[in-house]
Amino acid sequence: MNRTALSHGESALTRYRDGEPAPSHRPAGARWPDSGPGDPRADGRGDTHVHGARESAARRRRIVVPVAAESEEGLHRAVRDLAERVRADGVRPRPYPVHGAGPHRLVALADHPDLLADDLLSRLRDRPQARPAEPPLVALLFSGGGPQWIGTGRALLAEPVFRDALAECDHAVRAVTGWSVTERLLADDGRSLLRTDVVQPVLFAVQTALARTLRAWGVHGDIVLGASIGEAAAAVAAGALPLEEGARLIATWSRLVAERASGHGTMIVCDLTHAEAERLSAASGGQVFVANHLSPGQLCLSGTTDGIAGAERELSARGIRTLRIPVDYAGHSALLDPLGPDLVRALCDLRTRRPAVPYWSTVTHGFVDGAALDATYWVRNMCEPTLLEEGIRHLARRHTLRIVEVSPHPVAQYSVQQTLAGLQDARSAALTTCHQELPPLQGLENLVARLWCDGVDVDWAAVGTG
Repeated sequence: MNRTALSHGESALTRYRDGEPAPSHRPAGARWPDSGPGDPRADGRGDTHVHGARESAARRRRIVVPVAAESEEGLHRAVRDLAERVRADGVRPRPYPVHGAGPHRLVALADHPDLLADDLLSRLRDRPQARPAEPPLVALLFSGGGPQWIGTGRALLAEPVFRDALAECDHAVRAVTGWSVTERLLADDGRSLLRTDVVQPVLFAVQTALARTLRAWGVHGDIVLGASIGEAAAAVAAGALPLEEGARLIATWSRLVAERASGHGTMIVCDLTHAEAERLSAASGGQVFVANHLSPGQLCLSGTTDGIAGAERELSARGIRTLRIPVDYAGHSALLDPLGPDLVRALCDLRTRRPAVPYWSTVTHGFVDGAALDATYWVRNMCEPTLLEEGIRHLARRHTLRIVEVSPHPVAQYSVQQTLAGLQDARSAALTTCHQELPPLQGLENLVARLWCDGVDVDWAAVGTG
């Protein structure tokens, strides 16, 4: 299906890495990020393991040089010629206009002019031989967890587009909460970011600003979807909710959870099939529920603290690995049903509109229009399982996709990769905007370079200037 035809139509997630699972979850007077090393405010908790030096690196734009040609041979020739001119004449190419034209593409990303020629040639050597037969669709995925990496937003405040977008989000969130997103990001003491009623609005704002940055760089999603309450930012990105309504939604949702559900439950990720998990839930007497369908053989359980502890013991005895998610409520379960009436009353006048981009629901498992995203929809989002695996499988069977997780750090990417692997189809790929091991600007540059090489349009003039 092409783009024209298409238009008619998590709580926390996790990934296992190196044997250890990683959990998945300028107002007046505010200070911009300092650049000194060891800045304790580099992440949302005030820890020192993400250093201010990384923020300083984030401000240094790399030399970005896109090269294109009509054939693979032509690309090799163009890259070698450009590298020779850089070495011989000290030429420093600009990212725009693109060097050459055609479907065969390469992007050099060098930290210093002296490294540009080597970077061009090394990327040519490492270039994958296969490329998509036609440009893939870009699916923007907004995950609902990852609070421990929200500090990414601080490092990107030096980027004008991101900063301006975050300021808009700050205004919208402040109107309903009374506090500033930017001030929370810049606070020396990040303990408040551990609270659900703070971290979710901040994550919403950071994700929305990341999506606005991609759009400014020419990357427009062809499909938008969200996992868990990441659907709030997804609905705004798709145009199905105005920014002000998205802020009201996330603030109301997170306040109700913090006031009425925190301290009464928890969640785990485990390696179980759907059938095995349903049997475990049925035997729990209403203490354990299937919360998120993540990928084949992996899902999330939610329930009372005692119920989940019992499930952990049972699964451990069976040799099944589990991961406790750092939340203190039973997301996506019947235990949140009592919050439903209050959520409906608070959002009964929620203003929706027709999405500008096709919006896939991981609640209903299908494309929905704006009218469907009323208050009752968000009750279902809160209390029913997130059908991420089914959504990725459905979309990837029909389209060649680049599924871009819009997040300070990937928390759903592993699940998406596993679902794609289960299809035994290498056409689609799971990508991410940022990663904790890279300065966030470099992560965004890497992303748009990969997308452009795969055939997606990018505004290199905007990338080069921020």
